[in-house]
Amino acid sequence: MINPHGAMRKLIRLAAVAMVLILAAGAGYEIRNTRLTYSESALIVFSLPKSQSAPYAYTMFAPSLIASGSAITQIVMSPQVQRQIRMSGGTADVSMALVNLYSEQYPDYGQPLATLTATSPIAANVHQSFRIAARLLARLLAAQQAHARVPPRKRISAQIIGDTGPVAEQGSAKRVYGGLTVLALVAVCVVWGFLRQRDTSKNRPAAVYN
Repeated sequence: MINPHGAMRKLIRLAAVAMVLILAAGAGYEIRNTRLTYSESALIVFSLPKSQSAPYAYTMFAPSLIASGSAITQIVMSPQVQRQIRMSGGTADVSMALVNLYSEQYPDYGQPLATLTATSPIAANVHQSFRIAARLLARLLAAQQAHARVPPRKRISAQIIGDTGPVAEQGSAKRVYGGLTVLALVAVCVVWGFLRQRDTSKNRPAAVYN
């Protein structure tokens, strides 16, 4: 004879497992349909003017180069310049940051280096925005030095090195789906075991004390 209570408990466990699998399938569908993001980045090297060719010149002027790099980075990231990039046709997100040589907790900006990055779901927009930002960076750097009345032959410059071009930022789909499958199996086992243990504890006879 079939125990209706036992069949109901088993049905509840199956429903819970099915819910976990449905949630996992939904997460997999969202991952599969997530749009790719493209990015283009390059290293910005703030260089000494050509007039400074002495061996000790870099050591002497390195703090000034780093300070100039920090100032121009803040200017590029300002709302005014970001708006100017968009008005010039740059539809991608543009960011610039000094290169941190150590860690987020203990940052070390000991070299006149920065990274310029443009990101967007559309590769063409990334490249166009990067070029606009790079040209604007050069103009801003020259304008800041002209405002400070630095002679042209003594002005520092920003050299772009290692331009990646638009590249897709895509992780390994096999690793993502593999990890999702493992998590789904673990969740199924946990849910099934929890419900089974709960049903067993309910059916266990209460202890009788004399």
